[in-house]
Amino acid sequence: MYGNGLRAEIWQPFVERFRVRIGELYGSTEGTSSLVNISGKVGACGFLPISPLTKTMHPVRLVKVDDYGCILRGPNGLCIACNPGESGAMVSTIRKNNPLLQFEGYLNIAETNQKIIHNVFAPGDSCFVTGDLLHWDRLGYVYFRDRTGDTFRWKGENVSTTEVEAILQPVFGVQDATVYGITVPHREGRAGMAAIVKAVHIDESDDEFVDSVGARLVASLAPYAVPIFLRLCDSVDKTGTYKLVKTHLQKMGYSTSADPTHKLYIYDPRLLKYVPFDDNTQNQLNQGTFAI
Repeated sequence: MYGNGLRAEIWQPFVERFRVRIGELYGSTEGTSSLVNISGKVGACGFLPISPLTKTMHPVRLVKVDDYGCILRGPNGLCIACNPGESGAMVSTIRKNNPLLQFEGYLNIAETNQKIIHNVFAPGDSCFVTGDLLHWDRLGYVYFRDRTGDTFRWKGENVSTTEVEAILQPVFGVQDATVYGITVPHREGRAGMAAIVKAVHIDESDDEFVDSVGARLVASLAPYAVPIFLRLCDSVDKTGTYKLVKTHLQKMGYSTSADPTHKLYIYDPRLLKYVPFDDNTQNQLNQGTFAI
């Protein structure tokens, strides 16, 4: 089976249950290059040869980024290439005289410009920025780590939404789950919120379901990474290729009136569990008096 986006958490169980071999690939329609893992290495989305020629001939490279996902540059103004064993943002070479390495861009010129960086490895060159953070291991395999912009800062620590989603998605009864950061008055950074679609066949009440989900989150994550809010939804927005869309949910924040069909819960650190979100709690949050 070949495809993209198979989570590492379910990769091996899927192989053992259905007795198949997985070929994972990474790329985009508009991008200038792709990666592929044809050996079945669990969790890897591709392979990048470890060779001196990689630095000069291969169109795909990883470049170093800071804690916020911004690409770093050295004293010479050029990007800093990653070595095997390091993580970074994936970029791919753009060459107008090579039809395989041309980037045609989007209808929106501003979006096109955001995807191109210049003076990457040599003065005057250009690269397509995929927007993903990948890890390159010492054998040459490449693993998806996070989507640039899907990391938020809370209590002075960076929280990966992908890491939290990886804890939620295998939970029995969770049909869909997406994690994002929202602003809270009088608080620095962004507080985590998880929007969860509960499977219809679950017999547990909403409160019981939230208790079981909360127990897994608390047991599996560092305290700063545990989402402050849980939002139970009937569905979540998706693209045509079934990728979760967080924009609308982020705009809703912790509002309870944005969609009356949703149920909202907040994590109480004193009880180490999620409790229903009510008007009194909302007033305390707005005034900065609720402990989170």
